[in-house]
Amino acid sequence: MKYLVMISMFLFVQSDWTENVKKDVKRINAEGKLEAESEKKDNDGVIKVKKYKTKNETRVNAKFLYSKFIDLDTNYYENEKLLFAETASGIDVIIYKGEKKKEDPYAVLVEKITYFNNENEGIRKTRKLDIYENSDLKKLKSDLKKMDFKIEKLDHTEYKNVKENYERIKAIKK
Repeated sequence: MKYLVMISMFLFVQSDWTENVKKDVKRINAEGKLEAESEKKDNDGVIKVKKYKTKNETRVNAKFLYSKFIDLDTNYYENEKLLFAETASGIDVIIYKGEKKKEDPYAVLVEKITYFNNENEGIRKTRKLDIYENSDLKKLKSDLKKMDFKIEKLDHTEYKNVKENYERIKAIKK
């Protein structure tokens, strides 16, 4: 009985902060005012970066468009104290160490939601499907929405990785 109460308390506390972050993300998406935008082109594609502000938070949106291989929309959310969320959805290329076989997928359709309570505690929810040469993207997108998320706990190492990616994106818009 004692363990059941402890587990229940843990789940309640975790769901409480994740629900707060989820509400903050939704609010920032609705209330954020476009403050700046930039675009970086190269021979293969383009990265479009937009910065939105509320009174106390910032959202940075980056869209990566590289032919059929990458069509990824990523958002980062921060306040004065913390980078507290990252979302990513779309098509991301698969990079093979060896030679890619004809029957191997060339990309993945991914949806990823990352929330941080602090620099040492977070969660990541991910779902993804492989994309092959003859894949029906519309069907894959529908199938992806029906899938359950794989959920993993994150620590300070993952926070640092997400923060580094965010800093690279912010550097693009300068």
